[in-house]
Amino acid sequence: MPRRRLWPSVLYHFDHRTLKRTERTPDLGFHVGIWWHDAERLVAFLQSIAEIKATGHLIDSNFSHDSAWDTARHELSCAEATEYFEVPRGRILWDIVHQAGIIYHGNSTPAEVFDELARLYRLPRWQARLDEHYLTGEALEVFYRLD
Repeated sequence: MPRRRLWPSVLYHFDHRTLKRTERTPDLGFHVGIWWHDAERLVAFLQSIAEIKATGHLIDSNFSHDSAWDTARHELSCAEATEYFEVPRGRILWDIVHQAGIIYHGNSTPAEVFDELARLYRLPRWQARLDEHYLTGEALEVFYRLD
């Protein structure tokens, strides 16, 4: 049973080289992209897999957290000095072989976010994978500690 949606979502859809804010996920099949969340909302940047030329068994968007951060930061009401890697974030890929989404996330993402991401990205099947690249807070400091 899906978990209850806990916060409003803000969506941006990349459609033919144009990024547009939208109220709902376009009816274009499965999507990939990047996302952030805080205690109040989820900000998702989506791109339909139909718009991406597959070069291997995984389909990824061209979005980067660094380049999308200015837009996301305003939606999340983060201070100007907040860096994109300080806020819980992740990436969604589509696995062509298994016909399923992969939700990459860090240590600060609660489980109920995964169901909402799957709904927004229209993933019929998916698995969540912890990825050190998306760690935040003390876990990030510990991961990169050199002692």
